[in-house]
Amino acid sequence: MIAIVGPTASGKSALAMRVAESVDGEIVSADSRQVYRGMDIGTAKPSREERSRVPHHLVDVAEPGERYDALRYQREGRAALSEIRARGRVAIVVGGTGLYVRALLDGLELASLPHDPAVRAELEALDPPTLHARLRALDPDGAARVDPRNVRRVVRYLEVATIVGGAVPRVRSAGVAALRIGLRPPRDTLIAAIERRVREMVAAGVLEEARALVARGIDPRLPSMSAHGYVHWAAHLRGEIDLETAIARTSRDVRAYSRRQMTWFRRDPAIRWYDPTRTDPLEDIVRAAA
Repeated sequence: MIAIVGPTASGKSALAMRVAESVDGEIVSADSRQVYRGMDIGTAKPSREERSRVPHHLVDVAEPGERYDALRYQREGRAALSEIRARGRVAIVVGGTGLYVRALLDGLELASLPHDPAVRAELEALDPPTLHARLRALDPDGAARVDPRNVRRVVRYLEVATIVGGAVPRVRSAGVAALRIGLRPPRDTLIAAIERRVREMVAAGVLEEARALVARGIDPRLPSMSAHGYVHWAAHLRGEIDLETAIARTSRDVRAYSRRQMTWFRRDPAIRWYDPTRTDPLEDIVRAAA
């Protein structure tokens, strides 16, 4: 198995396509927003042509109105890996959602963590600073691991900590052996790629995509609508901000997210890092997979 990780706009998807076509592989997306149907442009989803060339899994598996979480991803992702293995092909996990990558590869047993809808509903009514303060009091280590701005993850950590009365238990089974490749271009190169990608989304019709989601009445508080840009595209469509402001705010959000992605992935010592502006990792990957 091969995993290709790194920040947004670092070239993961393009590399994964090349690898898949070189080793007879199938791609398993590890992107928490590409699971949603009808959100193609704003999530930089692989094109129909790319998906016809190489099988892709965990793309377009949920409606934007659904709540899709890491537990469901783990269950469906493990099933996809088993199917790929049964066909005798190489699985290539690619994406920038660190929790999803860990859910597949690191043996986290998410199903063992308790749930209580009543507790969650109570927590979701609180403001983000209060949530994180409560988590720090109950589970300081967990509070240090989760980004305070990621309200959904703070709520989930706090839900478990509230139920068990303390730190979130870290239950693990055996992990999955995988060649882990990370793409880490220079920061200025990455920023330029992010800015270019956001403007290309506008040219490709992301405003029409956002308009269709708004017309469907998709609740802006749902996880799907937190995909970068949709809140700003919707604000522009309502006449609250001009297009350049929407572009600037989306680019700002993606830049901040890319920093958080790198903070997450740097914790994994098994990742072999490449600067794609200097070295093409394809040959190394193909050799290791042979």
